[in-house]
Amino acid sequence: MLQRAWASLRVPRVLPQVSARSFATSAPRPSFWDTILPLIQGNRRERKLQRQQGGLLPEDYERVQRDRRRDEMMAAQTSTGDALVDDVLSTPQIRSEELEARRADEKRNKRLLRKRWGGLDENGVEKQEHKYSTAVFRISPRKLNLLANQISGKPIDFAIVQMQFSAKRAARRVRSTLVMARDHAVAKGMDPANLLVSEAWVTKGAYFARLEIKGRARHGIMHHPQAKLNIVLRPGKTWEEREERELDLARRRVRSLGSGGVTRTNRKIVNGFQRPGWAW
Repeated sequence: MLQRAWASLRVPRVLPQVSARSFATSAPRPSFWDTILPLIQGNRRERKLQRQQGGLLPEDYERVQRDRRRDEMMAAQTSTGDALVDDVLSTPQIRSEELEARRADEKRNKRLLRKRWGGLDENGVEKQEHKYSTAVFRISPRKLNLLANQISGKPIDFAIVQMQFSAKRAARRVRSTLVMARDHAVAKGMDPANLLVSEAWVTKGAYFARLEIKGRARHGIMHHPQAKLNIVLRPGKTWEEREERELDLARRRVRSLGSGGVTRTNRKIVNGFQRPGWAW
């Protein structure tokens, strides 16, 4: 009896009324695998595409595929053994592909002409220069600019020697950058004997703000700067040519002085050994 009375006195629990629309509009939280699986599948697709291309560049792969389609159309025959297409080059598909390839080449050439470093010059000849830069590392741009000014306009070997014996902490990184840029330029076919650091400049990176703890419950903000060094190598004059030019400039300066107002004559010196005193 007591249990029945107690059960009758208990208040039934009432669940809140939740509509199905609230469940439908709430987006499920993506899991780790939902985020990482598309990346893995994308990498697999890229590797599969690279295997299919055989290590070729995209434009080279398209050219190979275009040539293959043209060969297939030329080799196509009817049941009687005659050529399926009389003139393959006049077909609309081949014409459209050639027109698209020509437009792509023109666009690429215009882009190369707009490039400041590398690319083509006004005559359509590839520029003899090589641009290289370091990664963004932790250093003040003002300090790195001092090293950039030190190597700007110098031969590449002289700049490497300067960085080798420099007391600056960033000189080691700059030296490795110069060596790598020289090797890349030599691989491009440039002569290392007359390579010159034509341009060297510094660009700023991100400035990280960090908390600086001070005494008496005070604090400040520290800023850690970052910078990057950029260089451009171009062919210039060798050491022998530079020395010869300096000697030529020195000769020209001496010749431009003239006689200095002194006229040379063949007259004999008279009274060369006079006594000191008045000459009357």
